[in-house]
Amino acid sequence: MLKKYFLFLLMIVTCSFAQNLNYVSNREPLSNNPYVQLPLGSVKPTGWLHTQLKLSADGLTGHLDEHWKDVGPDNGWLGGKGDSWERGPYWLDGLLPLAYILNDEALIKKSQKWIESILSSQTTEGYFGPQPDSSKMKDDKRNVNQREDMKKDWWPHMVVLKVLQQYYDATGDQRVIPFMTKYFKYQLAHLPKEPLDHWTDWAKSRGGENLYSVLWLYNITGDKFLLELGEILFKQTEDWTGLLSSGDPKDWHGVNTGMGVKQPAIYYQLSKDRKYLDAVKKGINDLMKYHGQVYGLWSGDELLSGTDPTKGTELCTVVEYMFSLENIIQITGDGEYADWLERVTYNALPAEMTPEITGRQYYQLANQIVCDKGWHNFNVQHTQTEICFGLENGYGCCTANLHQGWPKYAANLWYATNDNGIAALVYAPSEVKAKVMDNVEVQFTEETNYPFEDKIKFVYKSKENISFPFHLRIPTWCTNAVIYVNGKEYSRPSSGSITKVIRKWKQNDVIELSLPMNIKISNWYENGAAVERGPLVYGLKINEEWKKIGGEEPYPTYEVHPKSKWNYGLLRSYVDKPDSLFQIKFNEVKDQPWKIDNAPVQLIAKAKEIPEWQQYGGIAGPQPYTPYWAPKKYSTPEEEITLIPYGCTRLRVAVFPVVR
Repeated sequence: MLKKYFLFLLMIVTCSFAQNLNYVSNREPLSNNPYVQLPLGSVKPTGWLHTQLKLSADGLTGHLDEHWKDVGPDNGWLGGKGDSWERGPYWLDGLLPLAYILNDEALIKKSQKWIESILSSQTTEGYFGPQPDSSKMKDDKRNVNQREDMKKDWWPHMVVLKVLQQYYDATGDQRVIPFMTKYFKYQLAHLPKEPLDHWTDWAKSRGGENLYSVLWLYNITGDKFLLELGEILFKQTEDWTGLLSSGDPKDWHGVNTGMGVKQPAIYYQLSKDRKYLDAVKKGINDLMKYHGQVYGLWSGDELLSGTDPTKGTELCTVVEYMFSLENIIQITGDGEYADWLERVTYNALPAEMTPEITGRQYYQLANQIVCDKGWHNFNVQHTQTEICFGLENGYGCCTANLHQGWPKYAANLWYATNDNGIAALVYAPSEVKAKVMDNVEVQFTEETNYPFEDKIKFVYKSKENISFPFHLRIPTWCTNAVIYVNGKEYSRPSSGSITKVIRKWKQNDVIELSLPMNIKISNWYENGAAVERGPLVYGLKINEEWKKIGGEEPYPTYEVHPKSKWNYGLLRSYVDKPDSLFQIKFNEVKDQPWKIDNAPVQLIAKAKEIPEWQQYGGIAGPQPYTPYWAPKKYSTPEEEITLIPYGCTRLRVAVFPVVR
C-alpha cells in the first residue's frame, strides 16, 4: 500500500514539474514540452513498416553511394573534390537513422566513414567540413553545389548537425558534444559579420534547423551562450511567424515552407510566447486553404501552386514537412499535428517512390493519369522528367533527401512523456523499449495492420509490475473510439483527444484500441470529391504500364502509362451516402502493401465516364466544375470503378468530378 502511495505521489510531482526524469528534455528557461523523443534505436518497426526500411536498405538508401557520384567516395564531405554542399549531408540524414534502427552493420559502417570524416575536419576555430580553395573562388560560376564559396554556406552544416544529434542519441559518442559546442562558438563569433544569408538565401529560410540543434545541445550542456546564439539565429532567419500569420501564402518555396512551418514552434520553447504556436496552426491551415492537396500538404512545383490537383508537390517537401510535424507534436502535444503527419506519411510518401524504393519522382500530382517525359505546366521545370520515376529525375536534391522519411517516422511512433510515462501518438506496427517513472525500463509491442485496418493491440512485455500513464491519440476523423484493457471496456475517449490509461501494469497486459473508420467525402478543387477512410485517401485504380526510357541498372528511369480509363465522375449518390453505398473489400496486408497489386483495401463505387475530360499535354485536362447542388447529368452508362489507397497508386484520380 505504501509503495502504491509513493508511486501516486511521484506521478503528481513529475506532472507538476512537467519534465521527464529519464531522458534529456528542456531545461530552464525553455518551455516544458509534453513529449520527448526517445533515443534512436528505442523503437523498432515491425510488419509492413519494417519492410519499408528493409526495402530502403536494399534499394536507394543503402546503395546510393555505389551508383550516384554525388554521394560517392569523392564527395567533399569525405575530403574529395566532388559535391561539397547539401547532397552528402542529406543522404546521411536518412542513412544513419536507417542503419541504427535496423542495427545493420554494413550501413552503420557506411555512415561511420562520413561521421569520422566530419569529426576530423574541425578547425581550431570551430569550423568543420569542406574547406574552400581560395585560388579557385574568383569568378567561380559553376553549379551551386560545386562552387568553392558554397563550401562555407551555413545551410548544409545545419543538416550535418541534425545527423550528429541522431548519431549521439544512437551511440553516446562523447566526441559529438565538444564538437558541436566549438562549432556553435564559431557561429556566435561569425554570424554578426557573415549572417545566415551571407552565402545563400537557403540558410536564411532554413535557420530553424540550426536553432533546433542549438536548443538540443543546450539541454545537454546548459551552456548559456547557446541561448544567446539561439536569439541571433532566430532574428537572422526568415520571418516565418509573420509569413504564417499573414493569411496570404504565395510565391513561397515549397521545401522552404516544409521546413519553415516548425521554426516558430522551435522558437516558442525559448520565448514561451503563445503567438508562435498560433502562427504555426494558422499558417498550415492557410496553406491547405489556398494550396492544399488531398494527400495532406500543399502544392509546390517548386513554388506554391494552388489547389489544382494537377499541380505538383516535390518529394523533398514531403519528407521535410514530416520532420517538421514530428517536432511540432513534441513541443505542443497537439494531436491534430499527428493526424496531419499520418495523412502525409500514409499517402504522399509511398506514392512518390517506386514500390521497391529504387526510384522516385520529383513532383507528384493528386490526379496523375500518366508519368511521362515532356513539358508540363509546372512553375519550375527540370529536364522535363519531373514526374517520371528514376534515380535523378527533375533535380538531384530529392535523390539525396528522400531517405529520412520512413526512418524518422519509425523513430517518432513512440515518445516519453512529461509525466514519466509513455505515449503512442502515431500508429504503425512496432516494438519499443523505454524508461518510465524512476528509471524503470519497460517494453511494449504494437500489433496492427493500421492504417488499413482499425484495430491496434498493445502488449506489455515487461516483468516489472509498475504504475505509469500510457498516452494514446484519438484521431479527429474517429468519432466512436473504444479502449479495452485485458478484454474489458476501459473508456470511450472523444474524437481528437489524447487520452491516458493509468494502471499498475503486469506482464502480458493488453490494450486494444478500436478506431472505426467510416468512409467520408471531402471537397476540393472545383468542388471535386475525394474519398477518405481513416487516415487514407483513396484513388482510382488505373492499370499501369511501366516503360523504361533511360538511366542505368539497378536504377533506370521509367515512364508510367495508363492501360485503363481514368476520366470518370463519381455518382452524386455515393457522395451523399458514402458509408452505405461504397462496398469494401479487404485483402491480406502483405509485406509491401504500397503497391497496386497488393492494395489491402478496395472500395467499389459507381461512376460515369466524362467524354470531354481528356488528357491535355502530359496531365489530365482542366477539372470539370461540378456544383454539388446541381451536378451535370451524363448519358454515358454507369460503370463500376475500384478505388485503392492513394499510397498504392502511381497513376490515379483522387479528386473526382461529381455527376448524375
